[in-house]
Amino acid sequence: MTTALLKKQDVERPESAEGETAPVPYHWTVAALYRALDAGVFEHPERLELIQGRIIEHMGQSPPHSTLASVIADMLRVAFPLGYAVREEKPIHVSFDGEPIPDVSVVVGRQSDYREHHPMPQEVALLVEVAASSAAYDLGDKALLYAQVGITDYWVVLVNEAVIVRHRQPTPEGYQDVARLAGDDMLSPLAAPEAAWTVNALLGLEE
Repeated sequence: MTTALLKKQDVERPESAEGETAPVPYHWTVAALYRALDAGVFEHPERLELIQGRIIEHMGQSPPHSTLASVIADMLRVAFPLGYAVREEKPIHVSFDGEPIPDVSVVVGRQSDYREHHPMPQEVALLVEVAASSAAYDLGDKALLYAQVGITDYWVVLVNEAVIVRHRQPTPEGYQDVARLAGDDMLSPLAAPEAAWTVNALLGLEE
């Protein structure tokens, strides 16, 4: 589950049409968030990601969620050739006010290539989110953000439904190719088309 983190936010109070004031949440930038993290402002910084200027706090992961994310990451490490790196719960930099943290990302190059910067959209080959309580968020706000920055291959694993929702053909309005896959439906990464699994295999449901 994800919730907007409200504590420690600055608030502006512009005048409304009725002459009253209305609170406006502070619009965070990546630089401002890093300054706050360096200052120790947040109690659990490892749970935070930045989405279009909003700080989002992730609740703890259930065992099925964390295990499935690791299993999928291991399968992708085997599938992708040299020249790609698989990362778990590491940020990607999408804009001055956005650094989401997908459960699994496949990026171009080696892990050591990202000592000085987080991967940018053009360096991302695949993103995977494992969703239990966060399904609406991962299929909604996050999918739109990933489409707008040009992530070409995005999978949402719906743990409670044994379904993977594959997103492709990003546009500023969202993904044009969205497919719900289940059971024996086959799934291959765009950047490693020779690798193919059934949805059941990826979810560990095959005998």
